[in-house]
Amino acid sequence: MLRYKSWLDTQLWFYLGLMALSAQVIALYMSYPMDPATTYPNGALGVTAAEMTRLRTDEFRGYIWLRWFSTTMLLIWPVFAIRLAGTGLEESAGREYLLSLPATRRRIAVSRLTVSAGQIVAITIVPSLLLCAMAPLRGQRYPVSDALMHSAILMVGSLGLFGLTMFLRVMTRDAAAYVAIGGLFFLVGLFTFVVKGFTPYSIFRVMNGADYFFNQHVPWAGLLVSATIGSALMWLSIRIVERRDF
Repeated sequence: MLRYKSWLDTQLWFYLGLMALSAQVIALYMSYPMDPATTYPNGALGVTAAEMTRLRTDEFRGYIWLRWFSTTMLLIWPVFAIRLAGTGLEESAGREYLLSLPATRRRIAVSRLTVSAGQIVAITIVPSLLLCAMAPLRGQRYPVSDALMHSAILMVGSLGLFGLTMFLRVMTRDAAAYVAIGGLFFLVGLFTFVVKGFTPYSIFRVMNGADYFFNQHVPWAGLLVSATIGSALMWLSIRIVERRDF
């Protein structure tokens, strides 16, 4: 019952995310082929200037990574992942109902997290597999293994962002939490794009899987840091909810 309640609370954003990202896949193929020198004259988010030189070709794999995993999935996907981050006890109407149930707050929060995790997996993998399925329509092929690997890197790499959003929603009103996370996201993105020395250490570079794309190397260190911070913040959020006097 708790998971069903969580599903009812989040299904709108899940469907919106699935449709928006699937529409972006169609738009991606409608604009193929592109001229990277014209479309990305100043570079791309989380990509160094030297790497952009390597991408200014007509290679299909590079086109997909640049347009999808290093653009769409860094700018549009986080909106829905952030919206799904929560314990289920943030909004007063839903909170009153949940607190009346014969279930612990921890169980309620974990149920919500389980549902949100499944939804995030779906809105990440389904559009990326659609990307692979539509490639033959353009006479191309994109490996399913690459799509799944980049999707996994994105999800694990974003755990820090997810945990921070969850923590902010617990500690502040939703509007303030979204403004704070949006502002932080913008600042990190600005530094990643403008300050060349910061780019290799940016969370965006972990999320877009640049090391895997260029070197076939999974960014284990960055993923571990993000997963550890995200897990700690999620645990802390649940502890705060358990102790709070609503």
